[in-house]
Formats: sequence, structure tokens, C-alpha cells
Amino acid sequence: MTSDSNTENSLYAYVLALIFGVYLGISETLQRAIIPKYVSSKLRGTAYGLYNLVAGVTFFVANVSFGFLLDNYNLNSATVYSIGLSIAAIIGMLFF
Repeated sequence: MTSDSNTENSLYAYVLALIFGVYLGISETLQRAIIPKYVSSKLRGTAYGLYNLVAGVTFFVANVSFGFLLDNYNLNSATVYSIGLSIAAIIGMLFF
């Protein structure tokens, strides 16, 4: 590897980190802003805790499932699984 390719790879990493940071900033802010609309002020801390618990558990299960498919089958099956569940979630949210 030359220093030019290292610089180019670093640039890609910074651009991806920036895009991911903007995405997280928008999505997590919106998700957390919705909770107070549906929960009384007495239960707000519990609601945030429950939200983070559910989000963390589902994130863990999704990563384990993807990793299992990737290790035992191939990248295509893991990607198709991920895309399929994403489409199902979008359809479910449209009906919600």
C-alpha cells in the first residue's frame, strides 16, 4: 500500500463517519422526541429505559442473526435476510 491509498482510505472513513453521525443525530433525536408525547412526566424515565432496553435487545438479536447467516451461509443470504426484514418493518410501520 502506498501513502496515497492510505490517505484515500482515510478520506472514505471520515466521509462514512460523517454520514453515519448525521444519520444517528437525526434518527435518534426524532425517536427520543416522540417518547414524551405518549408518556406522562412521571413515567418518562421508565419509558426511556424501556425504549433503550428494547432497542438494545433487538439490535443484539439482529446482529447475532446476521452474523450466524454470514458465518454459516454467505454474505448474500445475510444481506437478503436483512433487506427482507427491513422491507417488512417498513410495511409494518406504514400500517401502524
